[in-house]
Amino acid sequence: MVNGNGFTEWDRPTWLPAAEWTPAQEWGRITGRQDPFWEARRPMEQLGQRLQGRYLLGGPEYIRQTQEPSFEDFAGSWIGTPGATWQPQTYEDLLARARQAGEATRLPMGEYISGFDPQSDAYREAAWYGGMFNPIEAGQQAAAQRQLAAATLLARQRQGFGQEGAYGGQMGRLIANAVARQQRYQQDIGQPVGSFLDWYVSQVGQNQGVGEGDS
Repeated sequence: MVNGNGFTEWDRPTWLPAAEWTPAQEWGRITGRQDPFWEARRPMEQLGQRLQGRYLLGGPEYIRQTQEPSFEDFAGSWIGTPGATWQPQTYEDLLARARQAGEATRLPMGEYISGFDPQSDAYREAAWYGGMFNPIEAGQQAAAQRQLAAATLLARQRQGFGQEGAYGGQMGRLIANAVARQQRYQQDIGQPVGSFLDWYVSQVGQNQGVGEGDS
């Protein structure tokens, strides 16, 4: 079906997770089966945030390994159960994927996806990033939560240290809080709810600190 703008209406592929679903919800169910004491849950919170960001940005590669790219399967290999383990390896790789995700938030999905061959890997990548991050397709609240997870992953990553080079502990929490404040600030000054990730990656390399612009 062609809409009033001349673009084909986009039907969400069945292999994508539901639009309203977020990996944070799934992680809550996973950790709900763990030790309830705060001392045990606190490190799990940061691990969950990193895994959510990697899953969201690495999904296009992950779906080449499985027909049903669930977050629980992806996270399983980190908590002792079998699962596919692919993930972006470097900060540069993560940043490139975040830029792709940001581009997928700028237009309605029918218009954005029309530029890709439906039989190509590029189409599946575009479908994933649009389906996960586009606020019109995914809904503003879910898209904003996913965009925050991706931006937080980038902010915590120590450039040049590969997949293990992420800030954790107190520093990791401070960074996560600063990025969340940035997102709230962007909304407070009237920026569209679903534009945060696109804005965030545009700031990379422009000498803006993680916590600047949030007050």
